[in-house]
Amino acid sequence: MKPDARRKTVVIALLCLFVSAAPARAQGDAGRWRLVTLPAPEFKRTPPRAGAPRRGAPRLTLVSTRPNQITDEQAWFTRHSLALPIYEVTDAPSPGWTSPAEPLPSFVPLRFGDLRLVRAIRQRERVLAVYGADFSSGRYLVALDRASGRFSYGFDFAAYAYAPDAPAREREFVYQDIVWAAEEGDTLYVAHAHNTYARSSRGMNAYLTAIDTRRGRVLWRSAPLVANASNFEMVGDHIVSGYGFTREPDFLYLLDKRTGAVLQRLPVRSGPEYIIRKGDRLHVRAYDADLVVRLTAAAGR
Repeated sequence: MKPDARRKTVVIALLCLFVSAAPARAQGDAGRWRLVTLPAPEFKRTPPRAGAPRRGAPRLTLVSTRPNQITDEQAWFTRHSLALPIYEVTDAPSPGWTSPAEPLPSFVPLRFGDLRLVRAIRQRERVLAVYGADFSSGRYLVALDRASGRFSYGFDFAAYAYAPDAPAREREFVYQDIVWAAEEGDTLYVAHAHNTYARSSRGMNAYLTAIDTRRGRVLWRSAPLVANASNFEMVGDHIVSGYGFTREPDFLYLLDKRTGAVLQRLPVRSGPEYIIRKGDRLHVRAYDADLVVRLTAAAGR
């Protein structure tokens, strides 16, 4: 064998050895996960009302509204140095922009049974991995420890997918996906919504639900039509969410994190898509407008 050929053979062998020794993405761990199947939730029918401000509650105050170009999401993220707390799912469909995302940790499996990973949300201590048949039908939510990669808890939300009495002709449009999730302590907050008109599910859409992760039980479920934006924001003792759709009223909502009660709804120009906190302001990307909102502290605090 010629020297050059010998060197080439050695290089190829070393490369093969390196690749075989590289850590592979964990796949087998998913088979040991034991998820809690949650019973069908209450599908409340009464939409949120704008009641009188509660004493001591903060208020959402609109600071500015500026028209956008609808398709300039990436410019909005870049201009304000914003990012969602997400990991990159490399084969996710691209809407034409990229929110800065960290590489997906190797311990997060890409599949769970016959379902695939559709989104991965970064939290302080855990990764919240959502699995579904496709990118609009998340069913399982699994929490994995960020330090060890170990399974912490998981839920099967199959019973949350369809509102009761939804017209059969609308069934293909009204699957209520796991849109966003966040955790604090032993409480998981999850938004479920479908991406079509509220009337398609008789108004029973876009709920926030709080779940005790240690006991596997629901703590509260919000009124409908409060959370179909791509995310919600946790702010102290409150949650700021958003709802809107074509030719439907569009609002930001302030909810009590302890009870799910709607404390305020703030009319906005079009459907909120992203709500991201930066300092003392909330940057809100709506369908055709960019908003800045301030959470004003309650008097006397």
